[in-house]
Amino acid sequence: WWNDEGETQYYTFFDWNSAQLTTANTWLPGKRFFTIDRSFTPGMQRLGAVVWTGDTPVTYGALADQGGYITNWMLAGAGYVTCDIGGFDGIDDTPELLLRWYQLGVFMSVMRVHSTRVDRPHWPWLYGDRAAAIMRAAMNLRHQLVPYLYSLAHHFSQTGLPYTRPLAMDYPADRVAAATTIQWLVGDIMPAPVVVWRAKTRAVYLPAGVWYAFNTTKNYTGPTTLSVPVEWEDCPIYVRAGAIVPLAGIIQYTGQLPAGPLHVQVYPGKDGAFTLVEDDGETTNYLNGHIRNVAFTWSDTARMLSWTAEAPIDTHAFVALIATVFFPGGAQVSVQTAIGNGGRLQF
Repeated sequence: WWNDEGETQYYTFFDWNSAQLTTANTWLPGKRFFTIDRSFTPGMQRLGAVVWTGDTPVTYGALADQGGYITNWMLAGAGYVTCDIGGFDGIDDTPELLLRWYQLGVFMSVMRVHSTRVDRPHWPWLYGDRAAAIMRAAMNLRHQLVPYLYSLAHHFSQTGLPYTRPLAMDYPADRVAAATTIQWLVGDIMPAPVVVWRAKTRAVYLPAGVWYAFNTTKNYTGPTTLSVPVEWEDCPIYVRAGAIVPLAGIIQYTGQLPAGPLHVQVYPGKDGAFTLVEDDGETTNYLNGHIRNVAFTWSDTARMLSWTAEAPIDTHAFVALIATVFFPGGAQVSVQTAIGNGGRLQF
């Protein structure tokens, strides 16, 4: 359901979702419940509700505000937050502004494009070849991140720790981190999207610890602030040392998963762990144990990636992996290896 307008009292949206969930469970038993809502009442996160950040103006200022909206909603208890990518209220987007929205949207808990019916639709191919290629790359990255994001969502449902969260949650004593809203954490990944018109550099704050530029061996020690050169194609992304990030190959829609081996990225410098969670992607059978966990661990001193796994449960489960470890002296890539019930790779 799309629950819009009708804010007559504080609990309206909670009541709407409760009624809709009851109806869905009656007529579509076993199917997952999903709504998108203009407003949020604490408790709605238990029902499967998504909140969006309202009728955002088509401006760079509104784009820059989204990081704060995302993280504040998450702190208020909202499990999933989205926005109208491209903005909703105002003139048509420019190619540069729209592609910046796409790049930011990759790192929201729900990535969703929307516009009014009288504006130029926010379809990439309407904004020139260069901008279209950049928006395509953003959507490809989002699909590659699905195994990681899906697992984080499962972890969130079990622990209550928001997987999209402000830096202040992980670095509470860091005053710079506490005041930062245009960077945030998605698990161990920290995006720093560009939100300024015609930007040629992006100031990126790195809290304490070792950080890697995503998908590279370039690493930096925080706390520090980087001045990162940026073109349209660039959205700075950093990953904490010790992170294990499972990625899919490039797909067009989630129904194509697994679409080849799981690509496991390791960012060394400290020990790490991550549990990949897989289920059928459609039903509530995961509540009854129809789920597969692959527990990865990285030993930094032994330079070893190991894992234990349950048997595949359906055709959505990955059966093989390729691991890449981004050592500062050069990345090392493993051969394709069966996941099976467990294994290990020495680097």
